Amino acid sequence: MKKGTVTRMAILRTALDLASRIGLSSLTIGNLAKARGMSKSGVYAHFKSKQKLQLDLVQYAQLVFSERVVKPTRHLTDPLERLTQLAEHWYQWNQRFSGGCFFIGAVIDFDDIGDEVAQELKLQQQSWCDQLKQVAQQAINHGQFKADLDLDYFVFRLNSLYLGACWYQWLEPQQSHAHFQLAFSQLVASSKS
Repeated sequence: MKKGTVTRMAILRTALDLASRIGLSSLTIGNLAKARGMSKSGVYAHFKSKQKLQLDLVQYAQLVFSERVVKPTRHLTDPLERLTQLAEHWYQWNQRFSGGCFFIGAVIDFDDIGDEVAQELKLQQQSWCDQLKQVAQQAINHGQFKADLDLDYFVFRLNSLYLGACWYQWLEPQQSHAHFQLAFSQLVASSKS
């Protein structure tokens, strides 16, 4: 890998953690340069604008999410086992940052803005929901879930559990994981055929 690419990836790693703390909309070339111990011009050379930095970071975050959450489950052939592992890795995703979940903060920051960053976030979140629906559909096909399971509502409930766990992690960190696991188990149980 070229030195410029290595530096750019290191900048994006720092940006991901920084944005989890301060929010994507507050991320600037200046505060990122300070966090990296670089000059503003050094960071600017890689991104050219705040919006480009934000867009590249959203795309980088999706790659990291895929590596940490989705990829470790691809080898699993049992849909329920895969869904359980996806949920667990998803919960752990939130624990990897010094701030909260990058995507939750980014969506809150950009939910009422119609720019490229907001569009990219929406596409990514829809893709994630589609992946969850596909695994739930496989569980239906294997006779593990009810044939008439409403996939949209199932994913809505699973997303709600994740959002609740993120909030509860802030409020009661010692109980958040156990509550998430219990709620997920109850969601699965209510979906079984």
